Amino acid sequence: MTHRPLAALALLSAVAAAAPAAELVTLSGKRTVGKLVGVDAKAVEFHDDAAGVAIKVPLQEVAVVDLKNPSSPGGTGFDEIELTDGTVLRVAKWQVKGKAVAVEFLPGPAGAAAPAVELPLGTLFSVMRRADDPAARAEWKKLLDKRGKRDMFVIRGAEGLNPLPGTVIDGTDDGARLNFEREDGTRAPLPLTRASGGLVFNQPPKDVLPPTVCRVVDGFGNVWFATSVEAAGDGLKVTTVSGAVALFASLGGVAKLGFGRGRVAYLSDLAETADYPKYDKETEAAWTLAKDAALWGKELVLAGTKYAKGVSVPLDTTLTYKLDGGFREFKAVVGISDVVGDGEAAAKLTIELDGRVVFAETVSKKAKPKDVTLNVKDVKELKISTEVDGVRV
Repeated sequence: MTHRPLAALALLSAVAAAAPAAELVTLSGKRTVGKLVGVDAKAVEFHDDAAGVAIKVPLQEVAVVDLKNPSSPGGTGFDEIELTDGTVLRVAKWQVKGKAVAVEFLPGPAGAAAPAVELPLGTLFSVMRRADDPAARAEWKKLLDKRGKRDMFVIRGAEGLNPLPGTVIDGTDDGARLNFEREDGTRAPLPLTRASGGLVFNQPPKDVLPPTVCRVVDGFGNVWFATSVEAAGDGLKVTTVSGAVALFASLGGVAKLGFGRGRVAYLSDLAETADYPKYDKETEAAWTLAKDAALWGKELVLAGTKYAKGVSVPLDTTLTYKLDGGFREFKAVVGISDVVGDGEAAAKLTIELDGRVVFAETVSKKAKPKDVTLNVKDVKELKISTEVDGVRV
């Protein structure tokens, strides 16, 4: 009898324990304690506990939203799923069922449920078995570096990884087999267990992407590149750039939202090969690329907004940048510089990725500057061309 009140008190104490307050940290170092409400393409909405009000902080001012939850999962061995947007998921088990992938995540924080997910096959880049083994990871990287233009059903043999090229159609309803079409057109239901190395997908290119607003790090060992984060009851709904969805029933399963840009390279800091227009040396001055400035040495201003970084490109010019597959996303704001006085000025802007035209539009002084986000994952060469369209400036 004497133990029952103590047991009851301990239970009540556990139930009443409050979740740790979240903290929003800006790039200037300001810290606000409270609760995450949501994220959109422009701002983080956060409840400021001290002030008792919800505030909106522009994305460009936010460094991180730390939810004060652990990010290291339990368990040791895991497979790794990479999505086309760079999202990385560490899973204990996975199956292909129909046109989607079903997963079992690693153990997460105590009391936190793993997210419910929607992973269409069209969002997948690869699934690597034995991803916790450094030797297996190194071998997998070599395989990816040599991949062709087909999906691959990868079998691990005594002498290493043996890729079977073809096309992944879908999975059986029970997830045990994969319907696979070989290069010769024959189809066969292959046991998923035979993909002992993993799977590689050659997805149709999605050149124009929604922008990445943040990286969501959860408590199950996953990193999601999110294009939106929405409040969903006491949890969050995360939609990735590639279109996968993760629904967290509680914030206890989310560790932090990072808004740092990670590895960023500006065009003005990269080496380029420039093909400039021909000109009459007696009557015309030579135009060259201007870095972090407008042409003629003026400030770089578009529609009244000043930019510290950027390039100003003369008309009839082609710039070529060697990316060598080292970047994930290309983002730009394009427009006619404010130093151009002609209100009718316009130019045709073309962007190519490995020889494929992915953007070709007229940019005019009359129109607002345009945001452009492109998928440059695995792209070797970026080419930007301008040409006269209307009045020459």
